[in-house]
Amino acid sequence: MAHGKMDVYVVDVGQGQSTFVAIYDSSNTKITNTLLFDCGSDKGSSEVYINLDTIAAMVLSMDKPIIDCMVFSHSDKDHISLTKYLLDKINETKKPLVKKVWYGGCWDNYTKYGFNILDYMSEEGFCDMLNIDKTCGNFTNYIKTTDAYDGCLWKTSSEQIVIFAIASNVISDDPDWDEDEDVGTQSNAEEKNRVSIVCALYYGNTCFVICGDATNKTMAAIGGLMTGSSKFSNNIMTTLPHHGSRATGFAVKSSDAASSGAIAVVDTFAACVKSKTITISAYEKHHHPSLELINHFIPTVTTPIIRDPRLNEANSHRVTAYFDQDLTNSSGMTLVPRQVYSFETRINTFSTRYFDGYGTVSYQIGTSQVNASSGVDSSVMAINGFASWLFSVPSASDQALICGMANMSSAPFTAAATSGVAAPQLQDKQPVPKVRIRRKEVRPYRTIETRNSNQRVMQFQH
Repeated sequence: MAHGKMDVYVVDVGQGQSTFVAIYDSSNTKITNTLLFDCGSDKGSSEVYINLDTIAAMVLSMDKPIIDCMVFSHSDKDHISLTKYLLDKINETKKPLVKKVWYGGCWDNYTKYGFNILDYMSEEGFCDMLNIDKTCGNFTNYIKTTDAYDGCLWKTSSEQIVIFAIASNVISDDPDWDEDEDVGTQSNAEEKNRVSIVCALYYGNTCFVICGDATNKTMAAIGGLMTGSSKFSNNIMTTLPHHGSRATGFAVKSSDAASSGAIAVVDTFAACVKSKTITISAYEKHHHPSLELINHFIPTVTTPIIRDPRLNEANSHRVTAYFDQDLTNSSGMTLVPRQVYSFETRINTFSTRYFDGYGTVSYQIGTSQVNASSGVDSSVMAINGFASWLFSVPSASDQALICGMANMSSAPFTAAATSGVAAPQLQDKQPVPKVRIRRKEVRPYRTIETRNSNQRVMQFQH
């Protein structure tokens, strides 16, 4: 079967992660295959159920509602907890079939509060138990000696679209410092993050790397195995490992400086995957995402691809991150250290937390200087707090069309960059069936121009 476009959605689920893929027929009118990489959150955004309902509607638009392959990178709640809602939402209309499930780690660790999503999928007939499988320890489909893949996790019948495991079940004995900071202990619990399946999704000449909660040791394993490989020569997008966690990214406590060895591992991994763009799925827990870690994942496409026309800074969009490194500025402004900031940037890095509702700055990722924000157009009443990001690969193309949406059922809020365009902007997206939204929509964050800023009066000192 000839395929049309492949749409890859980095879905806003709040503090969690989900990547949904819709594959179309050659006419680009009907979805023929769907894929789901993780689906969970431990603090939902205002848009999460709108996004899940939209995914459900897309699956239901198929001749038969099917998720061809579902990959749970590991068993943490923020990667699995929304899966039941999604399956049940589809099942309200017609029972979906999940043809294949891959999971990282141990089956029993998928039990949360007495409920196991793997058991549920099998017992309720969503997926045959024989089709729920795990990879062995330190598993990869990549063969270094031949710079080729051997086997795969899933592929279309045409073999044009394939999922490979780059690395999975790479065990680390580093403490989970994110958890330590959250609960005040230093426990070496089961290495849930450390067994994450890191996937590479290919469509023809294009590639997407989906990292789950990969740690420094996972990145070290991949860097050691695949440095110099040709397999990432056209890597469109990489999801920042573990929501941009500094703790697991550098294997360090927040009070300690990252070691030169840990930094070298991250730099080697980033250079290995050669990603044209970076996406970050996070909300507001655990100081995710770390600006320090983000600054080691500079996209290889250096000219702006998209812009938010509501912003006055040319060819910019917003990113939200935890500022955990010292930066200089040229305007006499001092940032309160160790705070979350939203900022305008022209660098091709895109976060699902788009705007935190407070004052913003201008910062070009990878540099050491912050400047004053140019603000928003005077006609703009509000800026969305969250964003889902769509990467659409046309049939037989070597590039992707990109857009940002406040939620998956809304029109894009981005437009094409006006100069130095590296790839086209997706102006329109495939319409999906209307869905009934279970939750009441939450009003988007207002811009600083229309919101009382006294709550953060010490944020900026002039």
